[in-house]
Amino acid sequence: MKQEPWKYFVIIGAVALGFLAMMPPDKKLKLGIDLSGGTILVYEVAQENIGPNFNMDDLIAALKQRIDPQGVMETPIRKIGSNRVEIILPQAGDEEVEEVKKMLTDVGSLEFRILANRKHDAAAIDRALGPQGLSKPPPRYKWARLGEISTGTAPAFTADTITDRSQKWKRDIYADAEVVLTGKTPGETVSVPIKVNSANTLTLKRPHGLSSIASYRVEYNPSGIRVPDSSNPRPTDNIVREEKVSPGRTELWILCTLDRQNVTGSYLSRTYATSDERLQPAVGFQFNRQGARRFGDLTRSHLPEEADAFKYQLAILLDNLVMSAPSINSEIRDQGIIEGGGQGFKAKEVDHLIKILQAGSLPASLNPTPAQEEKVGPTLGEDSISKGWRAIWVSMLVVPIFMVIYYRFAGVVAVIALVANMILLIGTMAFLQATFSLPGLAGLALTIGMAVDANVLVFERMREEKERGASLAQEIRNGFSRAWVTIFDSHVTNLLAAIVLYAVGTEEVKGFALTMIIGMLWNLFTAVFMSRVIFELAYTRGWIKELKMLKLWDKTNIDFIGPRYVCMAVSLVLILLGLGAFFARGRTMYNIDFTGGTLVTIRLNDADPTVQALSESRRAEFVREKAGVLPDVTVESLRVTKDASLTRFNIRTTEQKTDEVKAKILDAFGPSLAKVDMTVGDPRPIAAPATPPATAKAATPALVGRFAGGREYPLSFNTAAFNSTQSPEKLVASEFEKVLQAANIANPGTRFEVVNAAEDESARGATRLALRTDLEPDVARAQLANLKGSLASNRDLLFERVANFGGTVASETRTLALIATVASWVIIIVYLWWRFHSFTYGLAAVLAVVHDVLVTLGAIAVSYWLARIPVLSSVLMIDQFKIDLPIVAAFLTLIGFSVNDTIVIFDRIREIKGKTPHLTDKIVNDAINQTLSRTILTSLTAWLVVVILYILGGEGLHGFAFALVVGFLSGTYSTVYIATPILIDWVGTKNELPAAKPGEKRLATSK
Repeated sequence: MKQEPWKYFVIIGAVALGFLAMMPPDKKLKLGIDLSGGTILVYEVAQENIGPNFNMDDLIAALKQRIDPQGVMETPIRKIGSNRVEIILPQAGDEEVEEVKKMLTDVGSLEFRILANRKHDAAAIDRALGPQGLSKPPPRYKWARLGEISTGTAPAFTADTITDRSQKWKRDIYADAEVVLTGKTPGETVSVPIKVNSANTLTLKRPHGLSSIASYRVEYNPSGIRVPDSSNPRPTDNIVREEKVSPGRTELWILCTLDRQNVTGSYLSRTYATSDERLQPAVGFQFNRQGARRFGDLTRSHLPEEADAFKYQLAILLDNLVMSAPSINSEIRDQGIIEGGGQGFKAKEVDHLIKILQAGSLPASLNPTPAQEEKVGPTLGEDSISKGWRAIWVSMLVVPIFMVIYYRFAGVVAVIALVANMILLIGTMAFLQATFSLPGLAGLALTIGMAVDANVLVFERMREEKERGASLAQEIRNGFSRAWVTIFDSHVTNLLAAIVLYAVGTEEVKGFALTMIIGMLWNLFTAVFMSRVIFELAYTRGWIKELKMLKLWDKTNIDFIGPRYVCMAVSLVLILLGLGAFFARGRTMYNIDFTGGTLVTIRLNDADPTVQALSESRRAEFVREKAGVLPDVTVESLRVTKDASLTRFNIRTTEQKTDEVKAKILDAFGPSLAKVDMTVGDPRPIAAPATPPATAKAATPALVGRFAGGREYPLSFNTAAFNSTQSPEKLVASEFEKVLQAANIANPGTRFEVVNAAEDESARGATRLALRTDLEPDVARAQLANLKGSLASNRDLLFERVANFGGTVASETRTLALIATVASWVIIIVYLWWRFHSFTYGLAAVLAVVHDVLVTLGAIAVSYWLARIPVLSSVLMIDQFKIDLPIVAAFLTLIGFSVNDTIVIFDRIREIKGKTPHLTDKIVNDAINQTLSRTILTSLTAWLVVVILYILGGEGLHGFAFALVVGFLSGTYSTVYIATPILIDWVGTKNELPAAKPGEKRLATSK
């Protein structure tokens, strides 16, 4: 055998790249929300942008496409209440969270508009610049945002920061802009570039060098278009107006024409990274045919005039903000670039824009600031996580040990290929920023069990060659070459099915399909190419003289076809029973991923002795145990930096009735739930306003004047918020009014006011309020004491949040996933039809797959009743299983497993049949008997893995493993007793053999 060094370099290089891609693992390998926790973001949908046909499921689908287009990051997005969405980011750092926030709040609406000018749009100028011009632009015109200017006096500052607490800037909106600072000394002015900005602080790239700062001015204008000089108007001037939106903040607007071409981002066919004429990063784009026609019409009708002395400007608007406005020099049809204006884009900004444009615009915008943002702990308990890891490690070791014992040197080669396969697969997933949940990690362990399939095929072929008397070189060469046809067919079938799933399916299905595609390709590389290189190296170096292997049995002579009708009847009965159980269970068949449910946020009472005795790690388990009175509970620990200890938790359940959920939690937790504890501070007298109301802050003068001579009582609370759907001010005001009514105080609603006393926006709604009243001090004190008792006894206030939420898998998503699955079956039929020259081969393989899916579905459905039988449920470890996303992944895995098994037998049938015109019982029986050891071995390796996961894996893997334990058994059975008999009944013929000669052994066949 000829040695080819390039093969060694390819193998070593590929494995090295895979290894580097996942280094360091603590940063590159991101664990799922179930294992490591993450960040919860809750956003409200901006009501002003909601159209009559708005559908929240469409918004969620668009957000998924934007955040996780490949479906590998396992980022749940679900509806909360009627107008909120919740996004959970697994193990996300602060930088990643900020990037996702930007992805969520940028709508991604792209438009191409001609800027209005004084020469052609003079008739619109007066109306556009009039008092109502901004809210009511002239017909056939619209205003686009040009940018904004922020100014302020006497800001707080350090050597490299400027802080103005009155501002509420968008994060990093002024990054790379320049702030003009004026000192208190006349003429002392400096311009300093800005590195980043928060809501009210500018961080500079270098120290400003001033000892004092009198004022600042900073402008955000991505296009670099200057505001025209109104004292010297020119025909080429744009029409720009300034609008003061708050003290110290002015927005710039520019007028655009609404042309009939209406070129938008919906006509884009491709976006990509490129560079502009200054070699600055830019976004390139191409239009589809319709877009190119429209864009060509638009630019052709606005060509230069007056011998190029006058040129129109084409504004490129992203979310109605002018990103750039190049002059039109000639007709442009199918492509162009988006520049970053005067300051240019950063490479990171280009990536962000490309992601936004590729994902498409959102059907509605989200409010720019999250309604809630919290860090959460793992959704699985420590015991479940520990069991899961233990089961995964044991299952990952069992298959390699078995292969080495059974196949000796060939087994060692298989193990080396498996290790390389794992490195390459994990490295690729790390490169794609995939998230590894506990079922996902179990899937990697399962990959080991299934990846040896190709090795077993090769090794069993080698055994056959050896039994025919072939030399060692022939064993290796023929083993690989003769197994290659079967390996190729099984892998290509699964690859085509996965490609269809990825092309048609939802993000959840896409993630599985992408992993499957990557796994199939790397398995071909390691199990076939790499293994063969190792065998050839070992042979040429003289490391092996003979391939020794164990053997399950000698040639078998079993009539598998004879009882086919009995087996089909049994399968039909099982499927009908399973379907009956499935429909009988109805909604209870589905987990919270599909049904949604109720979310409750609670706080444990630190003063309760039971809670005090619990360590932080035990508190989450305590909440899980107590909340177990509800169906399908998951618990998330919420960490707030102000908390001295872990006391806040989210409880999710499939129960939809909020009153029932609250009642069961109250009964289960009792005194362990924290009550609202209000502390009243020392009162402060309220004086009359010193300035006229017209010059003071809007709400303050009327308020202070109304209660002048009264008292202001500071109120502080032990909880961060009473309820996320109602402000603390309104809730406390409502309770206090009831208290005053009970005390027979006249006109109680007019005797007080409750306001938020937080010092800045970040602390709003946290713990501090102020109650202003004109009640006598003694009366006020007494009623505040009553208010304290009323709040503490209010059962509803024991819950920070109570809300219904939707499933992460919408009904449309389920339909699309089903369509994708059926489409993948169609492609399997077509491919096998082409390979085996008969439609029946493909149909038989798919019918076997459908059989396995229905049997497994039925087993999950029947588990609801089997789990109620104490002895049976205890011995077989059966729970009331429900369909969740991991079980959906199990179904998709089962499809690949079942098809692989079937194709191996079909390939052997084709080999034995040769050019014989008819398919007989004997041919099919021979094929099954000859491949029986391979069928048993590959099924055994995969089945061992899932059995270990089922027994040792704990609740995090139990449903996933159960589906595969049943599915793999059904898959092995259906290959023999469903798929192959279909061939006989539809395309086969009965045996017509001469009588056996004396002493001749005849393979048993059906009659």
